[in-house]
Parts: sequence; C-alpha cells; structure tokens
Amino acid sequence: MGNYSTAYASALLPEPDLTVSQWADEHRILDQASSSEAGRWRTSRTPYLREIMDSLSASDPTDVVVFQKGAQIGASEAGINFVLYAISHAPAPMLYVLPTVDSAKRVSKQRLAPAIDAVPLVREKVATPRARDSGNTLFQKDYAGGTLILTGSNSAVGLRSMPARYLFLDEVDAFPSDLDGEGSPIQLAIRRTATYKRNRKIFMVSTPTVKGLSTVEDYFEQSDQRRYFVPCPDCCDMQIIEWKRIIWTDDDPNTAKLHCESCGIEIEEKHKTNMLNKGEWRATAVGRYRGYHLSSLYSPAGWYGWSDAAEDFLAARKSGQEQMKTFVNTVLGETYEEAGEQIDPLGLIMRREEYPNDLEFEVKTVAVDVQKDRLELELVGWGKDEESWALDYVILAGDTTQPDVWKDLSDYLTETKPDGCALDAGYNTQLVYDFVSKRRFCWAVKGQAGSGIPLIQDRIKRLQRLRKRKQQTVTPEPLGVDQGKAIIMSRLQLTEVGAGYCHFPIEVEFDEEYFAQLTAEKLVTRYQRGRPRQEWVQTRPRNEAIDIRVYGLACRRLIGTREPEPEPEKTPTPKRVNKSFGGSAWL
Repeated sequence: MGNYSTAYASALLPEPDLTVSQWADEHRILDQASSSEAGRWRTSRTPYLREIMDSLSASDPTDVVVFQKGAQIGASEAGINFVLYAISHAPAPMLYVLPTVDSAKRVSKQRLAPAIDAVPLVREKVATPRARDSGNTLFQKDYAGGTLILTGSNSAVGLRSMPARYLFLDEVDAFPSDLDGEGSPIQLAIRRTATYKRNRKIFMVSTPTVKGLSTVEDYFEQSDQRRYFVPCPDCCDMQIIEWKRIIWTDDDPNTAKLHCESCGIEIEEKHKTNMLNKGEWRATAVGRYRGYHLSSLYSPAGWYGWSDAAEDFLAARKSGQEQMKTFVNTVLGETYEEAGEQIDPLGLIMRREEYPNDLEFEVKTVAVDVQKDRLELELVGWGKDEESWALDYVILAGDTTQPDVWKDLSDYLTETKPDGCALDAGYNTQLVYDFVSKRRFCWAVKGQAGSGIPLIQDRIKRLQRLRKRKQQTVTPEPLGVDQGKAIIMSRLQLTEVGAGYCHFPIEVEFDEEYFAQLTAEKLVTRYQRGRPRQEWVQTRPRNEAIDIRVYGLACRRLIGTREPEPEPEKTPTPKRVNKSFGGSAWL
C-alpha cells in the first residue's frame, strides 16, 4: 500500500507544463524493430496527432478522449507516447487494456518493451527486468510514482487490479460487451479511475466495426465529433478529406485525386503534406467527451496513399461484403452497415451452370455434418482467392452410432480423394474423434457462436493449443461460425466471377431444398442488458447446407495451415523394459 500511497500523493502535485507532443519531440526514439521510420519522433510527420496527444497532457483539463480511426495513421505510436509520457513526466498509476490477455502480452513484448528501452529517460525510471521480483514483467512495469498494468478486456481480475489515474483502452470494438456477467469491461476499467476523477485521463481508441454495435462510434457520437479540416491548395477553402471526393479515371487507381468541394479542381496527392501541416481540428457537435475521427485518407506521404485506397476499394468491390466491410472499417474508419436481408434462394438456383470438363482446382474439400440417422456431406473444389465450385452433395443414411455409415464415408473419401475433410464433432463426438484419428487429412471441428471469433484460429494460437495436449489425442478445431456464415452469405451475393465467387452445377443434388438450407439463416440485431448484439437466426427448420459450407471453408483454410504438428505435452511415466517386444518398431 505504501507504493500506491506515494503514487497517489505524487499524482496530486503539479507537473511541469510540457505537452505529450512536446515531450515526444524531445525524447521519443522509434526503434527499428517496431517502426518503418526509425529515429527521433517528429510530430510534424503526422501533424493531426498533435492535438490528440496534447489533450492527454497533464496540463490539459480534458478527461476523456475518444479516437475513431482508420489504419496507418500513427495512432498506435501516439498511444505509446502517452504511456511513456505518463511514466517519465507525470508519473501515476496507469491501466492499459487491450482486447485479450494474449494481445496485451504481444503489445508488451513487441511494442512497449522496445519503446521503453529506446528512450533513456524512460528506461532509467522503469525497474530493471533482470531480477525475478524486479517489478518489470510483461504485465507490470513499476516506476517512481506509479505502476503500469497491462491486461485484457477478457480478464476481470486484471480490470480490478488497482486504482489508476491514466486509462488507455486500445481497440475497444474488440472488447466483449459483457465480462463474466459483471457488465461492460470498459465500465469496469473506468471505475478504476474514480480515485483520480479530478485529473484522470481516459484514452479510448479503435477502428470501428458494425453499425449499431460499434463501441467507439457510440462514444464518438456522444463527443464533440472533431474532424480534421485541410485547405485546398488552390482556393484555400477548409474541408475534410472524404472518400466520396476521391476520384480516378478508367478504373486506374494511380490516377486518384481529391475533388475540391468548393472550387472543383482535382488535387494531386503531392499537395497532401502541405495540406496536413496547415490543417486544424474543428468540433462539429456539442458532446460529453472530446472526440476525434480520422480516416486513412489522411495518412502521410509514403505510408498509405489515395491510389492505395482506390486500389483496395476496387479489390473489395470484386471480393464481396466481407472485404468491403474491412475497407470501410480500416480505411475509412467508419462503421459498416450490414444488409440484414435474407438471400433469395431462387436467384441462386437460376445461376446454376454447366461445368467445363477441364476444371482444375488448387484443393478439394469434403465437409461432413453428423446427425443421429445420417451423415450429410459436400464436396467442393477451390480455386484462387477461394473461388469455389460445388461438386457433390451426398446424404449417407444410417445410424451414426454404428460402423456401417462410417465405412460408407471412408469409401467416399477413398473414391473422391479430397485434400482435406472437416467433420462436425458436435454429435457422436467420440466416434468422430475415432474416425479422424486414423486420417491425417481429416479434422474434427466444433462451432463457436459469437462476434469477434475468427473462422479458424491464427497459427500461433493453434500451435499453443496443440502443444497443451496431454496425450496424442484428437483436438477439435474451434470454428467461429458467425464469421463463417457472414463470409458465405457475402459471397453468395457476388455477381462477378472471380475471388470468392460460389459456383453451383446443374445437378439433381443442388435443388430447391439445398438452396433453401444454404440461405436458411439471417443476421438480426438483438439487445441484451441494453446493449445491441448481432446473431444468426434460422428462418426454417433445416439448415445443414449452410453449416456444411462453413465447415468446408474452414477446411480450405486449415489445409493452408498444415505443417508438422507440435509434440503434445507428455505425462511422465515410469520407464519399463519389455524384454520380449522391446525391439519391435511395429508394436
């Protein structure tokens, strides 16, 4: 308690009048490991960050700052500047919250630790990491006047760790809406600042997600909604850089320019640096908080240009809703409004086609749904950029607790020779595990509902999970089925053949019932404890086809991750010498 008492008393003392941007220009060094522009920090490189950082300064009366943003504008480094400033210039307890404990670990190791080490003024204030009880760990950094705690929004224990004057909430749209029944993790974290309400600083940052569900947009709409106005190099009229005024000719993104809303000239990107230097933030509303919005269209020269944005837009337009959502979220820094309506199965039936005889695929997959009295499966061929061709849909009738139907499945796989097979392990789980354990190209899969869960785990998480096995047993692959359904529904709406497009043959198996099942779910918004959340709901009793197609897409991606699996953790057993059979490799 002595350390926290000292920190509290220290936090009440007046600090020297130095802003975050001034401190960063004087002391911050960007290391080569985490920055493409290593060397001394220059706020002039990203002038729009000056006011945002300075509103986090000890001398500024602002207590809550909301930043809704696109990618590649320097926001992450601005947040690190805030952390380092708080440690070295105005020390007090600080809580740094990221979406998960794992992401907090990565940020601490890959971004924060190198940043601290690169700045001597900060490095000498933080406890040395060499000693076991040094106070400098991945999740805790002790310094004179305070402690920095890093945690995930999925950790109730971390959010109850200590009172904090400074609170940095990073990528809040990836936070859960409710944490273990205790309410919003954002509100749990904000409660930690109550002790310092007179001079606290809360910095909330995120790229947005879905309209009506985005946390950062919700807070931004309660703010004064500041936008960065820049002058036209010809008429000098101040305006914001909007996507609707980025124009190009003949689908050539290299011709992208900004159309001036006042004089009508086409502004070339070479003028952007001067425009940013002369820009200013202007509040466009009256609100409870100070809020900033900035898209990637403001990214400085050499980072992300208007031509890059045009190119990404053209690619997203061809790839479908999922890619367009990514573009809107990460480039424009805006929320994406889901269509919400159900797909008409009749339109899919009408576009069935005769396949040419010379079709070739990168891989083929079989996906299997396990029911009490049958196995339903689909064979799909996959091409470049996950363009797909449905090849066969089969129902293998039989009691799935008995071996006959599993022999039928084995025979089918032998005949079709897929590169991968995904089997739903939600029913007759052990029998699925037994089948998969004998075939390296097969995976048992289990769906997990909920927003923010990826269709398949990233490589690092998957390897960590596989290593935790105690024995050489089957480990089911967790699938984010909500994301999978969103991807499939988006692709079913594509009208241009190419990346992501779904082809269907004129075959009896692909009839009205198949397409009714394939489109049997729709995305709806429901409210839980006053917070909106989206979920997929069935519109008819049977929906096997959409589930199977999700398993197939997951299987396609799992094939891309295939590599020698790590050895599981072994339970130590006493050594035993079998003199009779010790030399038999077969045994």
